[in-house]
Amino acid sequence: SAPRSLVPAQRPAAWTAMGCASSRTPEERRAAARSRELEREAAREHFAEQSRIKLLLLGAGESGKSTLFKQMKMLYGQGFSDADRRTGKAQIIANVVNAAKALVTAGAERGADYASISDHVDAVAAFEWDDADEFDEEIASHVAALWAHAEAQRIWALRGEYMDALAVQDNNKVLLDKVEEIGAEDYLPTDEDMLQSRQKTTGIIEQAYVIEGITFVMLDVGGQRNERKKWIHCFDAVNALIFVAALSDYDQVLYEDAKQNRMVESLVLFDDMCNSRYFERTDVILFLNKRDIFAEKVARKDIAEVPEFSDYPGAPNSSEGGAAYFRDKFLGLNRTGKQVYSHVTCATDTDNVNHVFGDCRKIILNANLKASGLGGMEGA
Repeated sequence: SAPRSLVPAQRPAAWTAMGCASSRTPEERRAAARSRELEREAAREHFAEQSRIKLLLLGAGESGKSTLFKQMKMLYGQGFSDADRRTGKAQIIANVVNAAKALVTAGAERGADYASISDHVDAVAAFEWDDADEFDEEIASHVAALWAHAEAQRIWALRGEYMDALAVQDNNKVLLDKVEEIGAEDYLPTDEDMLQSRQKTTGIIEQAYVIEGITFVMLDVGGQRNERKKWIHCFDAVNALIFVAALSDYDQVLYEDAKQNRMVESLVLFDDMCNSRYFERTDVILFLNKRDIFAEKVARKDIAEVPEFSDYPGAPNSSEGGAAYFRDKFLGLNRTGKQVYSHVTCATDTDNVNHVFGDCRKIILNANLKASGLGGMEGA
């Protein structure tokens, strides 16, 4: 018979593996199982992070960033709860009281003839409050009488020149128009009222929304100069930068610096952010906001009348020409070679924000797909 092989028989690989496994101590087996679970958890977290779209809202103070943030809550979140509205009521009353007091102060400084409504003016000037319930029908009637007076309307029209930028916001007009309703005992803010109210953003506010199966994480940060040092903490892994600038700011100055034009400040800030090394591979979307207030303002004060924008070449008192002029100024600052998308918006108009954000969502998702090597979406 044939001689037997002198090469030792090879055990199946499975036997070897089983032999090794069986030789492990219980502690080693538990450690290996834990290691595999940690690897799976890390993989899940990586997948979840890759499927999240991080949007960063930036812009100077009073540009309307926070109003856009509220719109997202209405459109894609849970909307405003009763608790939100109760908190909002106090802020709305603060907006109304501050605006009314500013009308009194600016009127005194500018020689407004308030003689026929002196009782109302005195009541507004003297009013102090610690609780929202103290703003009642009586004080609301005093504010309404002041607001209806022609001299108060004259001062309001010149608010960019005369009035404290913090005390008076453009959106306060809507609230002042309905001040007697706000003074009613059973008043609870509507969605529109919540959008029109203004509170300075401090710190970083983050909110996540699931839209058509995709998680969008939006971050809103304070726009005043003393808040901007916090911005860098938000720069990591941003998919899109949404920069908000208020068109209506062309003739106003900063609260922090009465010598600096607000629109100039926005242009400087956009230059820094658009060309920043932190956003080399980040889509940039420009929202030219407050188109409604801009149209109203430019009808009475031409852009070329403002020294910083005396080079305005368009038709006088044209909101369309003005919007195009400022868009070109912003886009002309882009030195990166990448495309910057721009939209003219009204943050308090829900339909407009819904439409614009729908377009932006397509742009962002398309860029994200291309970055992952999967190509883009049709029509995006």
